[in-house]
Amino acid sequence: MRKKWLAIGIPISLVLLTYSFFFSTAEKTLLLDVNEDKLVIDSGIDEAVPVASISKMMTEYLILESIEQGIIDWSDPVQISGEAASKEGANISLSEGDVVPIHDLYMAMLLPSANNATVALAEHLADSEKEFVKKMNEKAEEMGLTKSTFVNATGLTESNSQSNQMSARDIAVLAQLIITRFPEVLQDTAKSSHTLLFSGERVHTTNHMLTKSDLAFDGLDGFKTGYTNEAGYCFVGTASRNGQRFITVVLGTENDQARFVETKKLLSFAFGEPYRPPLEASLDRE
Repeated sequence: MRKKWLAIGIPISLVLLTYSFFFSTAEKTLLLDVNEDKLVIDSGIDEAVPVASISKMMTEYLILESIEQGIIDWSDPVQISGEAASKEGANISLSEGDVVPIHDLYMAMLLPSANNATVALAEHLADSEKEFVKKMNEKAEEMGLTKSTFVNATGLTESNSQSNQMSARDIAVLAQLIITRFPEVLQDTAKSSHTLLFSGERVHTTNHMLTKSDLAFDGLDGFKTGYTNEAGYCFVGTASRNGQRFITVVLGTENDQARFVETKKLLSFAFGEPYRPPLEASLDRE
């Protein structure tokens, strides 16, 4: 069922006091109070825009749902196809014919946002990425994500310039559904790195709020980054303190650091603490 949130009224004095640090450089921003199921701050949240690897959250949901239903198991082997192995962009070391457990592919999708691992998972669940995309769109419709359309499992821009589209509101709904139904996912999204069983390769998160002290935020335990030229730099974040959880959505910033800076501003506002800007920039594309 589609969420229908209303913005919380914020006293004008508080807005004026916090505006100096809250002013956003992102194209779309959203702050959701999960406990109250209400929007605190929003800007342009109902326009469908390219979201790059943020769309892997739907792949993540379908994987977790299939695990819960007993359709697949974390230890199930997946044979890597030529199509998956040749996928461009962020990747792990995979070759056609490799046999990799689902959990390794899942963690490679979750932390370094590996496109080849994501396609391998899609093919395993639905025989082909094309068939899996049908499942993604069907699930989006079931969830009431009316501004979401998927053309692939990864979020990459297709050769015909088509790309996965979502609104900030839809993204927040999806994040909330994942966290609520599968809270164990936060144990993985909170990791800065993970060693893959099949290869011994150490993979690292693209979430610099977990790896860089000047971007860190106490209580942050997820969630997903994304980048393409069309989408800009995007980040969905979540943090919890003393039983209170917030979800943030930041879309369309101009550089890697900005998406985390905007997230830190939102979370600082949410938890009522002063915003402390980072000391230096760091660049990453995913």
